[in-house]
Amino acid sequence: MTATSSPIPLICFGKHRDLGLKMEKTLQPHFNYAAIVTDYKDPAALLALLENLNPSPRGVIIGGGFDGGMVRKVQEVVEAWTKGHEDSEKIPVMSVPPGTFEAGGPPALAKWIKGELARVYEVQW
Repeated sequence: MTATSSPIPLICFGKHRDLGLKMEKTLQPHFNYAAIVTDYKDPAALLALLENLNPSPRGVIIGGGFDGGMVRKVQEVVEAWTKGHEDSEKIPVMSVPPGTFEAGGPPALAKWIKGELARVYEVQW
């Protein structure tokens, strides 16, 4: 990312909005959260975000408080949406390993997220 480019917009799934906002601050200036979703029950809500957010999200981060079944559902929705929009880039879905926050609090969570984003988007912190 250059000094003049915009942050990469992400969708954050996290059980605690306040923690999501805290994590977003640690990701600046490279990334921002276009939306923070605290519950996932309806694929239509995720589809609406993918369709309507501007700029379009370029990644999804799922907090460790969500189970593997929910992660798979989000991955399926994102993959289906991407296939239906051939002009869109693949949208990575990254899932924080359960227990990351419990093991080390916000610093451990921020370290994992930043490491994963650096790997996927090739940014340097």
